[in-house]
Amino acid sequence: MDPLNGNGNDIATILTKISADNFRFGFEQQFNQIQNTTIRRINKEIDRVIATDDTPRRLAALERDYQKLEKNKALINGFQFDMRSNELRLNTMKTDVAAAISAFSAVDGDTNLTAAEVASLTEKRDALIKDTSALLSTVHPDISTPFVIRDIKNMYDTLKAMDPVVGTVDAAGSGSPTNGNRQILDDLNTLSGLIDTASDVTVTTAENATSILLNISASMAVKRSDLTNISQVELARQEETIAEIKANYGNILRVISLSYESRMNTLEQMSKSLQGGQIEAGSILNIFI
Repeated sequence: MDPLNGNGNDIATILTKISADNFRFGFEQQFNQIQNTTIRRINKEIDRVIATDDTPRRLAALERDYQKLEKNKALINGFQFDMRSNELRLNTMKTDVAAAISAFSAVDGDTNLTAAEVASLTEKRDALIKDTSALLSTVHPDISTPFVIRDIKNMYDTLKAMDPVVGTVDAAGSGSPTNGNRQILDDLNTLSGLIDTASDVTVTTAENATSILLNISASMAVKRSDLTNISQVELARQEETIAEIKANYGNILRVISLSYESRMNTLEQMSKSLQGGQIEAGSILNIFI
């Protein structure tokens, strides 16, 4: 027994305790440094994952394409509406121009206009003037259309100038016209041909516009689906990558922590073994100590 220390194990116990305390203090400082460094590395790797992700660029490109399709769809929608409007008006004009031409022969053939024929002709002329003025000269850059509506509208002044009179309708090609009735009939026949052509072209153009609209709508649906899928898939992938980074460094910290706990447990067990068994106060064994 050491006279200075009493029990020979006391010095070892004290040294072990000091070692444990120093180890705990040193570890806590080192662990905090390691933890801070780990957090910085996690943030750096997460920033790298986000920076190298081209999802925003791809989404922006898809969004631009979608908006372009949406804008073109709106233009074609308006164009198609105008075509359908012209189609209905041209159908009415077909009836009116046919009635105006028929007025020349309603009573006595095409050689003479009666007062009743002039009245009927004038009524149809006025209707044609109104409808010609109302026709829509709509053009779309992606749909090629002959200027059939323009050709009809160019006859507006001719229609306005028509002034049928009771009397003779000269024969076709007459060199010395009696009045303007023959020219009116010729102009109405020309207008009828233009209306027929315009009607056919307008129907075809409207159908083409419908087909284009269907294709655009399909393309828009695909773009919207791609936008949704890329957003969801890439976001899930990014979240998974970030979770893996956190899990990886989290495992490193757990290994360090477990190593520390194991070391501390060893030191505590060593300290207890050096202290020996503890005898309860008041025990008879205390008289031998």
